[in-house]
Amino acid sequence: MSQLKTTSHKNIEKSLVLQHDQSDCGVACLLSLIQYYNGANSLEKLRELSGTTKQGTTLLGLYQAANQLGFTAQGNEADIQALIVHGEPLILHVIIENRLQHYVICYGYDNGKFIIGDPANGVQSYSKEELEGIWKSKTCLTLTPNETFTVAKTQNKNKKQLLLQLLKDDYRLITFSVLLGLGVATLGMAMAIFSQKLIDDILPSRDFNKLITGIVLVAFLLLIRVLFTALRSYFLIEQTKDFNNRIIDSFYSSLLQLPKPFFDTRKIGELVARLNDTQRVQRVISQVIGNLVINALVTLVSLGFLFYYSWQTGLIAFISLPFYFSLIYSFNKRIIKAQKEVMQGYAFSESNFITSMQGIATIKNNNRQDVFKKVNQLIYGNYQDKAFHLGKINVRLSVFSGVFSVLFLIGILVYTCVQVYDESMQLGELMAILGVAGSLLPSVASLALITIPINEAKVAFNRMYEFASMEKECSGEISLTHFNKLEVKNLSFRFAGRSPLLENINFQVLSNECLAIVGESGSGKSTLGQIIQKFYLYENGTVLINDNQSLNEISTREWRSMLGVVPQEITIFTGNIIDNLLLGQSDTSENIEDFVNTYGFESFIQSLPQQYATILGEKGINLSGGQRQVIGLMRALYKRPKVLLLDEFTSAMDRKTEQMVLQLLNRLKNEMSIIIISHRLHSLPKIADRIYVLENGTITNSGNHQKLMLTKNFYSDFWSELEL
Repeated sequence: MSQLKTTSHKNIEKSLVLQHDQSDCGVACLLSLIQYYNGANSLEKLRELSGTTKQGTTLLGLYQAANQLGFTAQGNEADIQALIVHGEPLILHVIIENRLQHYVICYGYDNGKFIIGDPANGVQSYSKEELEGIWKSKTCLTLTPNETFTVAKTQNKNKKQLLLQLLKDDYRLITFSVLLGLGVATLGMAMAIFSQKLIDDILPSRDFNKLITGIVLVAFLLLIRVLFTALRSYFLIEQTKDFNNRIIDSFYSSLLQLPKPFFDTRKIGELVARLNDTQRVQRVISQVIGNLVINALVTLVSLGFLFYYSWQTGLIAFISLPFYFSLIYSFNKRIIKAQKEVMQGYAFSESNFITSMQGIATIKNNNRQDVFKKVNQLIYGNYQDKAFHLGKINVRLSVFSGVFSVLFLIGILVYTCVQVYDESMQLGELMAILGVAGSLLPSVASLALITIPINEAKVAFNRMYEFASMEKECSGEISLTHFNKLEVKNLSFRFAGRSPLLENINFQVLSNECLAIVGESGSGKSTLGQIIQKFYLYENGTVLINDNQSLNEISTREWRSMLGVVPQEITIFTGNIIDNLLLGQSDTSENIEDFVNTYGFESFIQSLPQQYATILGEKGINLSGGQRQVIGLMRALYKRPKVLLLDEFTSAMDRKTEQMVLQLLNRLKNEMSIIIISHRLHSLPKIADRIYVLENGTITNSGNHQKLMLTKNFYSDFWSELEL
């Protein structure tokens, strides 16, 4: 074979999906090729798109991710000669040490050697024989950038536009703050000048009026400086408040618009850490506004004064300061690297803490407090080790800068003292020079270290932008005014990089009809429910509403207004019954009571300690599982939906409550369509008009109870075992 042989999509599914690496080497290869073509992306996003888990990802996952990132990707079968002829970079699936699945990049063939980029070992050269020794699968992935590929320059431009947009309303306050800072820096020299005049002119002249005038003038200038400092602080505080409100609102709003799979793959602690990044951005903006301009001006003005009083001392400072700046600046990379590690350690520690607190019941039930204590000690200890390392770097910087400062000031002092002894300089000038020189070094040090907070803000902003710039949830454009029918045709679905979970799914539910989908746990029933909610996008097939409107094209907002959902896990928000029923909407107490009476929830409300005002506690801690499910059903019905989707909705209810709910649903069949997803089958014959059996990712049987009992399937097996 002398050229690449494209594998069919079916072959990709059957073969490439089985090829797994044991690390992030797959996404690392993909990231390297993105950078090779002058693009930019994050390892985290690539993990998400490729379906990377702790076990790594498949070549199919890389194929799917690459096609979403602006590449025309293609899975291929090839031989060594085909790689030479192809000539363009591609990803190879290899096996190292005769057992470990791995990915490398073949950049090309030159001087009898293949140039191989290995995420584990860097760029290396392989002979034909050496490459054939590890490339046993003979499968590879070609990636060619297309018109949708985004280069890093465009992405950086988008980041700048977002930051400038967030800062746009602060330009006036920032300008005032900078101008006031200039005034503060200039007035800061008043004391040095007055000291020189006082010692060299006013005191020797014994002119009392001149002394009083000078003191009054200095006091006035210093009071003006205090006023300018206070005004500047006020403007910076106001700018901080306004900017924080905007950036948090922008970030939080962006999160709310992201598709649900985004949240399925992330821990709450991680999202909280990204939220904290917004504060780091503002802190650095205030620091730059507050210090950069002032320190630059203080440095220039101080040098000017030194040259004015003594060109020799000015020259000493002018020659010395670049060395001092370089000394401080040399620590930047180490501090930046250590700060990044501290930020990552903090985020990981916070995420672990939140996760463990959320699972406290499981930890206690299994008596694993000691285990989680050790895990926390390890994670938090690692974070503190990184913070300690950063502290050591800062201590070394402090020592070096302190020694240089002492040598610099001693040098200035020795020279100026000699000048005073030689009567070439007056004592007041010496005092002024020492005062100015003392304020010069801290300003230069701050300028040398300004890249550190700027880099911190850059890292924080990039982490925030990574989430804020992600593709938002599909909103749809077609308006939906009524519901008659939902039909699923030949639907297939898979998670990124995995084998198909659902294949060739077909069913329909009509208006005022109850349909049930049953199957074993893990068969894909709940995933099918997520697709109906427009949380997951299916791979093939279609979902039609009212015979001719694709679910993907229908307005998501209008569809979810018509769809009431009771999921397996009911989310209870802090507050009372009414808060959890309305979810922020406003309604009259009469309407709420009318709803409760109409749907038969009076006994449930009356069973609660304070009825409507009962405080449910965080995550419904004060409720039983069955009570939470009843509230979930009330919340779904309060929308007056046209379609009601119930996913294992009675799993925690007692028998009496379940019977009450089933009677209610039988009555509701005249008002709405009902889709029940369940593996608990004993109640279905009483309510379901049709039952679909989901086995091995596809619908194997369908019909009413009597029909399904005529053949062997999951549903009939359940009833047979029940009779036994």
